[in-house]
Amino acid sequence: MRVKKMSALALIVAAAGLSLTACTSGDGSSASANTSASSSTTAGTSTGASSSTTAGGRGSASGSSSSGSTGSTGSGKGSGSAAQAQSSTSGSRCKVPHLAFSATASGIKDEIVVNMKNTGSSKCSMHGFPGVQLVGPDGLGDTGPDAARADATASTVTVGPGEETRFLLHFSPDTSGSGKTYTRLLVTPPNETVGEIVNLNDLTITVAPASGTVPDVVVDPVGYHVGSGK
Repeated sequence: MRVKKMSALALIVAAAGLSLTACTSGDGSSASANTSASSSTTAGTSTGASSSTTAGGRGSASGSSSSGSTGSTGSGKGSGSAAQAQSSTSGSRCKVPHLAFSATASGIKDEIVVNMKNTGSSKCSMHGFPGVQLVGPDGLGDTGPDAARADATASTVTVGPGEETRFLLHFSPDTSGSGKTYTRLLVTPPNETVGEIVNLNDLTITVAPASGTVPDVVVDPVGYHVGSGK
């Protein structure tokens, strides 16, 4: 009986030893597997994060570029808005269809005032010198010299509906007796290509045939003011 008990005890001890060995071996394998998995996961995560960061960085650069383009476009729009505001302030360029012309004496000898009245419904603006050509009583086939520009600085003039702006025309009268008399003017507003015939009525311009380099007719820039006129 003692021998059998001891054998059974030995068997129990041996079984316990085997169980402990198996348990230890399992933990070691599990830890090793976990370590390997952890390393693999960490490496994958690190690589993934690096790729993600790189892609994100490029995305940001691309985004910045896109944003810059938008800002540039925005600036363009801002510039356009400023231009529109300026255009709204000064009005569009004055054109012949919306202008009424007339000529009067200035009160100074050998000088004529040419008036231009805005007959349109909105304000318009002019800047510079008008074109002026003398026209005889026989029509456009009977034309004289073009007026030369005076040595003066032009400014922008804004003319509201019903308002007028003016310019002066100076001429050197003929004293030789061989000059020609003109009764009308062909007036072209600044920066325009279409002109309008203006009758001088009881006024006339008699100048000598063009000779030398000194002009017989000189025009000032638009913007001459008379009284409360524009």
